[in-house]
Amino acid sequence: MAKYRGKKQHRPAHPKIFVWSHTRIAEFEYFQDLKHYLKTTLLIPKKKICWDPWKMIDTVIAWKQNDKAGKQEICEEDGDQIWCIFDVDDFYKNQPKKLLNAIKKAHQNNIRIAYTNECFELWLLMHLEKPTSFVKRNALEKKIQQAFKKNNLGHFKKNKNVFMVLQKFQHQGIKHAKELINRSYDEIDWEAVLSDAGNPSTSVHFLIQEILDKLRNNS
Repeated sequence: MAKYRGKKQHRPAHPKIFVWSHTRIAEFEYFQDLKHYLKTTLLIPKKKICWDPWKMIDTVIAWKQNDKAGKQEICEEDGDQIWCIFDVDDFYKNQPKKLLNAIKKAHQNNIRIAYTNECFELWLLMHLEKPTSFVKRNALEKKIQQAFKKNNLGHFKKNKNVFMVLQKFQHQGIKHAKELINRSYDEIDWEAVLSDAGNPSTSVHFLIQEILDKLRNNS
């Protein structure tokens, strides 16, 4: 028997994944493009432009709490998930306790974290190669340009929409990310992965895999 979302609604309930980003372009557009590519309504990208990841986490927690009291857009009983995606940059270096406390608060509210250390371009690079040493933000664009050239993919420029160019390499990005972090999401040592010792690493692949698994289970 099909479940139904909400007492007054008359539509089958399918698990949704809400993905919140705090930037205007890269992360948000990537997941918008993924949504269109997969032709799914189960993936719902959202954004809140704010520099600090802890501010975004607080915003998403407030949104979730307001939703419970109002629209009922979220239904965790049906398997809905909420993710926050952000760059580590210097946030951990400058205010480690603040970032760790924000992540702890997110988990207490059943919100998962898709980080990239150091920035989202690392996830793009992982589609083409596995970085094995510390990578600074200002070096990533050059590394991706070199990888694009090596794979005959044309020219890469920061904030250029490259989703469709890289889509066929997504499985490779997931593989490389798994090899770098080498543990399950629940086993992540957040102090380690957010520090310089955790550069390069990401948890974006956990989010991608959740999206693909939900689509597979609801097809």
